[in-house]
Amino acid sequence: MSFKGKLKYIIIGSIVFLLLYLFVAPVPMNYDIFFEPVWSRDITRADASAAGENIAESTAENIEAFILGNRFGYFTPEGDIIYSGQTENRIAASKNSWAVYPQNASGTVIYNSDGSPKMTIEPAGYVHIDYDRTYLFLPGGSGVSQYSETGDVIWTREHAAPITAFNSSPEGTIIGYADGKLSSFRADGSEIFSFYPGGSDYQVILGAAISEDGTLAACVSGIDRQRFLLIKITGRQYKIIFHAYLDGNLRRQTFVDFEQNGRFVFFEYENGIGIVDCKQNSLSKIPMSGQLIAAGEFPGDNVFVILVKEGETFKLSAVERSNHLVASARFSARNAFLIQHEKIIYLGTDDRISRINIKGSQ
Repeated sequence: MSFKGKLKYIIIGSIVFLLLYLFVAPVPMNYDIFFEPVWSRDITRADASAAGENIAESTAENIEAFILGNRFGYFTPEGDIIYSGQTENRIAASKNSWAVYPQNASGTVIYNSDGSPKMTIEPAGYVHIDYDRTYLFLPGGSGVSQYSETGDVIWTREHAAPITAFNSSPEGTIIGYADGKLSSFRADGSEIFSFYPGGSDYQVILGAAISEDGTLAACVSGIDRQRFLLIKITGRQYKIIFHAYLDGNLRRQTFVDFEQNGRFVFFEYENGIGIVDCKQNSLSKIPMSGQLIAAGEFPGDNVFVILVKEGETFKLSAVERSNHLVASARFSARNAFLIQHEKIIYLGTDDRISRINIKGSQ
């Protein structure tokens, strides 16, 4: 049997173990690559009163934030659920900070991960937290502000059309609008570019992303001749280095995201997932129905894990390199999340979080 044939059965078996939550011992497969279940935890059993003390001992570098339905909190790679809170209000959370607030709230308090107050954002709006970056989407949906760690406004961008796509990284922010405008800014708010990609009968930016190092941007734009664009950023200059027209027309906000090293960018199109190799400027398409929720990050060219939602069913799939769907399995859940850091996978489903290690890969 070929190596790819072996890999297929390895990952199929591994996903079966994963979905049955048999995370009590390693699962050796006697092949080069296998998935090793490590632990599975019930998030409802955390001691909320111990949150400050627990998180103070676990810095933001070694904790992960989670949101599952109306419950949120933090866990460690070792499987300690160090905080689990519950609310019927809106939630924003990252490794560094969190906030709970009703819709169109004003005077929103942002807390550090240990529960201590960090700052208060007085204006009304929808708070978004991305690692150590805090944003406020302004009432009306056409403006956004970034706030400093001390609660001061760093920059504000407003436009005549509503925001339909947003993404940030340590090096900048990218915003797409309903009228088809795509804009990107440095961390200090200075503009890198602002243009209308065009090429479609109806202009709209459905999804956009910027890489961690700020050298690449991507978007899915337009309806009727919908297309994907990859943009190279050099200083204050930009250039479209790859584009492709897509099959069909998604008519909703669309997942677009770079993996951590910026080698690959994932996006949705109607009835499929696109993966672009940013070094080769090549596109691979994987037919798949549903809404893309998360795509794992794995520096190199081994295995990505993808989570897709279709109705009340989720599908977890493993992709070898950038174009070969190795295996997939479905499970039912109200809420789910996926985090992949290189060879570590965290899967959250309703009231449970599990860790799986990818073993044997280079």
